[in-house]
Amino acid sequence: MLMTKSTIQKILIITFIIVTALILAQSIYYAKNFFDRQTNHEKVTEVLANNNRLSGVSLEDEVENINDMITKGVYDDTDLGLLYEQAGLIYNQMGEEMTYYRYLGYALYYLEQSDEKDYTVNIYLDLAALHISNHAYPAAEEMLSRARDIEPFEEISNVSIKSYAYRVLALLDADKKNFTQAIEYLNKSQGYVDSIIGSDPNVDDYTRNNQITLANIYVRQGLLDECAAILDQYSDSDITAAKKEPIYLRNFVIPYYQTRCLLALAQHPDSASVDTKTLVDDFVKLCQNSGYDKVALDTLLLMQESCQPDNIEMQKFLTIRIQNLSTLIIENQSQTYSNILNSQVNDSRLSIAKAAEIAQNTKSRTALTVLSIIITCLIILFFIIIILNSRRDGLTFLYNRRSFNYDIERIKRSMLPYSVIMLDIDNFKNINDTYGHPEGDKVLQKVGQFINAEVKANSDVRGYRYGGEEFALIISKNSYPHTMEIAETLRRNMAATTWSFAPDLVITVSLGVASGSFSEDVVKKADDNLYFSKQHGKNQIYTD
Repeated sequence: MLMTKSTIQKILIITFIIVTALILAQSIYYAKNFFDRQTNHEKVTEVLANNNRLSGVSLEDEVENINDMITKGVYDDTDLGLLYEQAGLIYNQMGEEMTYYRYLGYALYYLEQSDEKDYTVNIYLDLAALHISNHAYPAAEEMLSRARDIEPFEEISNVSIKSYAYRVLALLDADKKNFTQAIEYLNKSQGYVDSIIGSDPNVDDYTRNNQITLANIYVRQGLLDECAAILDQYSDSDITAAKKEPIYLRNFVIPYYQTRCLLALAQHPDSASVDTKTLVDDFVKLCQNSGYDKVALDTLLLMQESCQPDNIEMQKFLTIRIQNLSTLIIENQSQTYSNILNSQVNDSRLSIAKAAEIAQNTKSRTALTVLSIIITCLIILFFIIIILNSRRDGLTFLYNRRSFNYDIERIKRSMLPYSVIMLDIDNFKNINDTYGHPEGDKVLQKVGQFINAEVKANSDVRGYRYGGEEFALIISKNSYPHTMEIAETLRRNMAATTWSFAPDLVITVSLGVASGSFSEDVVKKADDNLYFSKQHGKNQIYTD
């Protein structure tokens, strides 16, 4: 078919209009995003400047507002990282510790994508300070090492963060009782603070934090007058105002009361005054309400160590509170505190990195042609099919070993109790050798049918072909109490099955059952129990 010159011109004009419209739409989209980022940057600056100072604004409302901003706004990586950090600090004050660490991980991910090294270093310094308060010195030193890898402390451009870096170093040395080195670091920190007097409105706050750290060192050195002189500089109104802000609560209020408790006992080591007891109880209550139980316990232990042995009343007072705090901490922790910190931060960093990678790979940066959209959709569909097929066993239609390993790790992280049933077909090799592999496949398919029936009949049950003639089930939540019933149903159904290729043949299965949660190796226990069943007669279920 021949086209006239007029027709060709019309086609070219239409094509030009379509391409121009698409380019214009993309330009408008990018321009809108640019101006949205500029506007939202001002909002982020305002949120960070407020730092929860507004009276009448609850922590819940503040963090809800920040999360709403994160969800609905368009930001550059720096602003998004700072929003996550600020929300995390508020969650920490609300007592939602795990959410705090997860949000720190989100903040680290975005800040590490940006060019703002100082803010990234600041978060690692926060983590180091938290590890120091937990006496996890190797973990603290690792965080400091990561901070230095990003930017040597001497090269930090933000003077307040540079000052903070040396204060954290001072905290580490002070906790290790390297008091001389700690004071040197504090002097260096204060030197940087003094250099920004008049240019940073928070200079008084930085000085106050350094002074309280110095007072804490003095009381541990036995320099009581020097310690008292620093504490006397601050009035009750200073403390009350600072309590409203997560950062100052951690950097100033908690250390202030800790130092006051240590000083009160050091000044009267052989007495048990009501004022000292009241001060200690108020400090412990503040720590419990703010998520600093470990700091309170460490303080009580320091006081008990410095208390005169013949001060029976104070020794008894401290012992009771130490026991109560220790019990509370043990009940709330199922593994070491430092491992929780690192795992939460690292897991959240990896999860958000993976989510960002998927979003980046599946999102089309341009919609200039219909063909590109179709190709993208086809590629995504292709990979979805591959992923779905890779999770299933082609013969039994059960999930495969890879899916089993993934689901085990996921249910461990949930910290919920669960059971594992390991099932093995008895004498399966003889069946293959005697009747052939096609008939053996029928046996495998029948086991798969029985397991799938249990999956459909019971919520929270997943079935897997573990390998060869071995199968597995993971049982949790509502079905967890019925684990043994499910195992017995599988054993009974197999033993009662009639086989067309050998009507008189009875094929049985052996099963091993184990239950547990979190870090327990439930799979190994179930496998060991299966081995016991096989070695003691087969066609049976063994559990702990």
